[in-house]
Amino acid sequence: MDFAFKWKHQDGSTVEFSPAGWKSDDPEKTDWLTKMNQLSSSTPAIPPGIRNWLQEYCELIEFRGSST
Repeated sequence: MDFAFKWKHQDGSTVEFSPAGWKSDDPEKTDWLTKMNQLSSSTPAIPPGIRNWLQEYCELIEFRGSST
């Protein structure tokens, strides 16, 4: 399954999550998200700490998904 979620942070930066992992146009956010994800899981999932951060500071702006 192929998917990607994209959020816009309050500061204007973007954050994306896909099977390839986390990325942001803000390198500090990319580092933080990657470290937080490594603490929680080795599979593509959004850990609770990151999910709470996204809900508090970000707005979902895009979702792409495919079951093929």
